[in-house]
Amino acid sequence: MAIAHSDVALVLERVDIVALVGDYVTLKRAGNRYTGLCPFHNESTPSFTVNPALGVYHCFGCGASGDSISFIRAVEHLDFTESVQLLAERVGVTLTQENEEDARRYREAKRIAKVLNDALEFYRKILYDGPDSRLALDYLERRGIDSALQESFQIGLAPRSSTALPKLLNIANPLFQSCGLGYVDSTGQQRDMFAGRLVFPIFDDKGQVVAFGGRVLPGIEVRDAEGAKYKNSPETKYYRKRRTLYGLNLAKSEIVRNQLAIICEGYTDVIAFHKVGLPLAIATCGTALTEEHLDRLKNYSRNIVLAFDGDKAGQSATERIYEWEKKFSLSVKVAKFPPGEDPASLSLTSPEELKRAIEEAKPFLSFRLERHLEASDLTTIEGRLLAATKAVEIVAEHPNAIVRGNYLMEISEACDVDIHELERRLERTRRALRTKGDEPSKGRRRVVEDQGEEESSELEQFEDRPIYSVKELTSGEYRPYNVALWHLIHNCDEVIAYMPSYLFSHPVHIEIYNFAANYRQVDAQRANQSQLSASARGLMAAVSQFDSEHDVVDVIARLLELHSERTIESLLRSIRGGEERKVSEEEALNATQTISFLRKTVAELRDIRTMDNAVRELLTYFVS
Repeated sequence: MAIAHSDVALVLERVDIVALVGDYVTLKRAGNRYTGLCPFHNESTPSFTVNPALGVYHCFGCGASGDSISFIRAVEHLDFTESVQLLAERVGVTLTQENEEDARRYREAKRIAKVLNDALEFYRKILYDGPDSRLALDYLERRGIDSALQESFQIGLAPRSSTALPKLLNIANPLFQSCGLGYVDSTGQQRDMFAGRLVFPIFDDKGQVVAFGGRVLPGIEVRDAEGAKYKNSPETKYYRKRRTLYGLNLAKSEIVRNQLAIICEGYTDVIAFHKVGLPLAIATCGTALTEEHLDRLKNYSRNIVLAFDGDKAGQSATERIYEWEKKFSLSVKVAKFPPGEDPASLSLTSPEELKRAIEEAKPFLSFRLERHLEASDLTTIEGRLLAATKAVEIVAEHPNAIVRGNYLMEISEACDVDIHELERRLERTRRALRTKGDEPSKGRRRVVEDQGEEESSELEQFEDRPIYSVKELTSGEYRPYNVALWHLIHNCDEVIAYMPSYLFSHPVHIEIYNFAANYRQVDAQRANQSQLSASARGLMAAVSQFDSEHDVVDVIARLLELHSERTIESLLRSIRGGEERKVSEEEALNATQTISFLRKTVAELRDIRTMDNAVRELLTYFVS
């Protein structure tokens, strides 16, 4: 929605920035200004100031600054339009839409929002004043969900009659179904899909109800066709399950403050974590965890704990978890619960154990490996060999060589199998994974997809250059480098000084890097691409079409992280030495100190508060 510039100016004029910031920060007057603790970084001494005369804020600690719109964008993680809309409602400004189609969609969204709010108000009233109120409230109390939690999560109850809500709303069928509240039966009668169920409203991250989830209430027989224990609103134009996270509206501030998010399976699990003092929990809405969920969540924290049922956590799509960790620079851990327990049940029987499960959460690979070894027979030679073989297969799926090497040592110790034998098995397994599903090589070259006949006519010119698959070069493993190349291709002059060539390792990436460095603005030099190999031209064409939303500092940070991991791996090999070369004590000490420095700084790269400084440190270190 395009908002008229005059409306934006009017919103800024009317918003009381002191009152706005005061909703999030405790401010104290200091002359003509107000001061408080910065909401964007941890501090014990106030360095955050608000100047009401100018309508701006500034933090002398982290440098955050701006006006009312930029403040609400940062603190609520909204885009510009959403921020202006929120502030406009706060000060009573009616926004003018500059596009009629946008205006129509905006009016439709407002109508649906009103219907959903009316439905929520109705469900809330039935919970406390309906004929089944006592039954529902007793059940909630038994589950440890007291009145305060009922209020926080706006829990409601749908009456047994499936026509009660439609009669109250009194709206046309298309609007009723667009809201995802129910269906129209064969007689044309609107029906509430949640009739007779406890209702858990699902809010977007701005606090607007967008859907509902319903749970069967013991004592009320549900007579719908499905009879499922849980039902969820269907997807609508304004509700996408693949991006929506239950409880994010309540948890987002705490997630940012603690730099940790807990992902659960169900609504009651989320409530359970809030109940025991961990208001960091969110849940997917009747769907599996998706890339879109994590893409949204990474804006709040890159540290994730999966609080799933043990079997389901172990059965998660491992290749996707590892890919998402790399793609979004996430750290994913898994909480381990006793057999048969979940967060909701543990919050009733052992709240401290629930909190301890989060504190002691293990990296995803460690969790999978531990579960496998616990289920294996390690009392016999044959059992230990079988366990080690499967464990190597599990470890082989991880994309990081340093991580794989460290876990091999754990397997060697647990299964009493020689580490060198495990390394050989790992290499064979990795080789099989790399070639799985690939066509056999043709000569010493691999087939290049989508290059057409132009490729074969130029083979002789690049006889000394191996040909790489464009499909392979655009896979998840190379994505960070391709995003970096996008920035080089489109804005080389500004970024190349901060993106040295040693951050790239693949020959095709280096070839494109050197081309960009030579010609700087590549778009103006398309005629010169004939000097590039076919693989480089194919990849450059693919990369040029990216729609990169990545901040260049984030991109450089990711490349530095990968380069640091390669350096650590090399240093670890040098420490081990070998028969031909013994490592001196001084060399080992220097390597150990460097590894320690790199690991510490890489950890700082993953924290948005320390990322910029860590980037500077590593760039300086590697140059020196």
